[in-house]
Amino acid sequence: MAGKIAKLFGLIVLAASGAYVFVYLYRWEWNRAIIAAAFFLAAEVALMGSAVLDRLHRLDTKLDDATRRADVARRHLQATAPPARDDHFAWLSPSSPSNGGLNVFVPVLLGAGVILSGLAWLVERVSRATAGAVMEDSLARRLGPLVLPAGGLVPAPGALTMLDGPVAGGTVSS
Repeated sequence: MAGKIAKLFGLIVLAASGAYVFVYLYRWEWNRAIIAAAFFLAAEVALMGSAVLDRLHRLDTKLDDATRRADVARRHLQATAPPARDDHFAWLSPSSPSNGGLNVFVPVLLGAGVILSGLAWLVERVSRATAGAVMEDSLARRLGPLVLPAGGLVPAPGALTMLDGPVAGGTVSS
């Protein structure tokens, strides 16, 4: 109840100070208008702070409720969980009846992985050393049509072009 009274008081101060700003500006009383505007800003900041704090309180309450519900669900899941199994990789345990010397299986796979990684590294090194020349030749063939002409794009000084006009002493035919 006290919060609602404080918000109501803040709204009254906001409305009154806003109205007085315009009254004092109309009367050309600049100093009083500045003071009324300062009260207006203070009331506005107080109301906005109150609104933000209310929103944060509601979010905090929602988070507490969600945490409480999650704790209840977690306890329920732990209470109804099946017993833990200890049969992961049972084929590797020495007491397993299906273990007919398969303890070597994983190290063999790891060794094969190391060998294949080494071969991939070697292939990459060889291709990096030999691909440069092939790629440069292919690029040169594709860029050949874009090479500038031997004389360049600008004609040599003194060379006649169609834009130069008639030759001195000559006649222009129409």
